[in-house]
Amino acid sequence: MREYILRRIAQMVPTVLMITLVVFAMMQAIPGDPIITLLGDAYDEDDAARFRQQYGLDKPIYIQYAIWLGKLVRGDWGVSILTGRPVLEDVLIRLPVTLELIVLAMGIALLIAIPAGIIAAVRQNTWADYTAMSSALVGISIPDFFLGILLLLLFSIGLKGFLPSSGWVYLPGTCPTVACEPSLWGNLKHALMPAIALGVGRAAILTRLLRASLLEIIRMEYVTTARAKGLAEKVVILKHALKNALIPTVTIMGLQVGFLIGGAIVVETVFAVPGLGTYGINAIIARDYQQVQGFILLVAICFVVINFLVDLTYSFLDPRIRYGS
Repeated sequence: MREYILRRIAQMVPTVLMITLVVFAMMQAIPGDPIITLLGDAYDEDDAARFRQQYGLDKPIYIQYAIWLGKLVRGDWGVSILTGRPVLEDVLIRLPVTLELIVLAMGIALLIAIPAGIIAAVRQNTWADYTAMSSALVGISIPDFFLGILLLLLFSIGLKGFLPSSGWVYLPGTCPTVACEPSLWGNLKHALMPAIALGVGRAAILTRLLRASLLEIIRMEYVTTARAKGLAEKVVILKHALKNALIPTVTIMGLQVGFLIGGAIVVETVFAVPGLGTYGINAIIARDYQQVQGFILLVAICFVVINFLVDLTYSFLDPRIRYGS
């Protein structure tokens, strides 16, 4: 296992390096000039040239990339052109908010998908199966942002502010400033609707996948043997079949985290949540190269790390899977 972990970490280095190259190339391809955005339409050419020299935008592209990469290695993600704040500090402040939404959304997805998938597989071709699959189809079809708007109309407007429509309350111990007032209950109320909007679509996908995987597993010989031993059907499904059926589900969960991050960009904007999503949207609108590069790079690194953790999870779900030389 140790050899596998070290080998995978070594493989992640060129992957992250390639990500930095793609991110930098994408930023150069985006139309617009951050210096003009900073100075306004009535800018002076001398001032623009001075700012370009200050931020290194007057150098050839390959030199700009080399300078940026060298700073990344030292832990310097650059300074925002518009705000003058360190990019790494800003993204690390907003990262816990987005991670909390993703964890809650995935938790909601699993709470829905595992029971629904088990019931649909065990009671195949019954009304329970048809109901679960129809609900999953509806869940896949509704975009995250549209579901978020429906939740706003129901819980914030229809129920007269039963849940807050926007803003954020930080968990105790996570406040980025002294002025904020943390609250566990307030955090839950603000995070619930965005998490549901993100989690329902994932729940639909995982339900269909878990049902298909369970239908295949429960027909295998070892499951038949477990039944022949006189074990209760509940024990056979939960102890013997479910664990192996979760392997493809875990794989898709790792991929779905990437979609959750992408969905969080829109959902955070709908609910005015101060996470990475709103940070990235504002940076793209403002054409702030340093902020956009830092945002995309952090999202890509999170995706690589999560897929690495998913691979490690396989060996815990199935003892037959062992990583080594």
